[in-house]
Amino acid sequence: MAAPSYPMKFEPKNRLLAQLSSADLLNLRPYLKRAPLMKDKILFAADEPITRVYFIETGIVSLAAAFRNGSSSEMATIGREGVVDVSALLGASTTLGQCQVQAHGSAWALETSRFQSALRDIPALRQTCQAYAQAFVGQALQTAACNSVHPLKKRCVRWLLMSHDRSDSNTFAIKQECLAEMLGVCRSTITVTAGALQQAGLIRYSRGVITVLDRPGLEAAACECYGAIREHFERLLPDTFERPPVPGQQRPPERMPARGLRPDPAARAWLALGARRSA
Repeated sequence: MAAPSYPMKFEPKNRLLAQLSSADLLNLRPYLKRAPLMKDKILFAADEPITRVYFIETGIVSLAAAFRNGSSSEMATIGREGVVDVSALLGASTTLGQCQVQAHGSAWALETSRFQSALRDIPALRQTCQAYAQAFVGQALQTAACNSVHPLKKRCVRWLLMSHDRSDSNTFAIKQECLAEMLGVCRSTITVTAGALQQAGLIRYSRGVITVLDRPGLEAAACECYGAIREHFERLLPDTFERPPVPGQQRPPERMPARGLRPDPAARAWLALGARRSA
């Protein structure tokens, strides 16, 4: 049987792979397997052996701590800027927590043994992955502090912004149950919070789909942790969250008016009050 052939030009969307030279990519390409990321799929359970790593191309994966009572809380968010599970970068053989797909997409999967060999043989990959590991740890630490200090509204906005950074559009799917689980609260609390953000004209939320309407407004409503996490990534991995252009599609405006939805002054005042209290 003839060996499979691959295109001479390989342009991955994953930021870590995209940093490699054409020669390094072509050497690595035969071992990369396309893997669909179906929403809600668990890539790794907590303490599960890491048999392969996933270089995210599109979609969002969360790393969450699972508790005995069945609840969980998100520790970090991973998109095309990273790899799952980061534990493999640190030499661990098992996962740090549960890795679950929150927004469907695709990834390049690589067997862990091949990944470890590539880290040894490809200096550019090793350097980039080490920088990502530092940024990832910074994100996890900042998220832990955020979860213990900041109110739900600000944590929710932080999560929305981080998901928006990892999305190719202003719209992405997330159920209230999933968002509540990631933030460690009950669904009814998320309903109230999302409703306030919608009334403020910052998002549109319908049937499990969120549309970002006012990105600057969300950034103003977020806690300082969002900016700290993003700056940490940009310092270690410049242009991490620069969005790739979509052929034939113009860049959407910073604010898109919602049909039949007018910003509620009372809701904006509620957001402003929260910002002053946490300042």
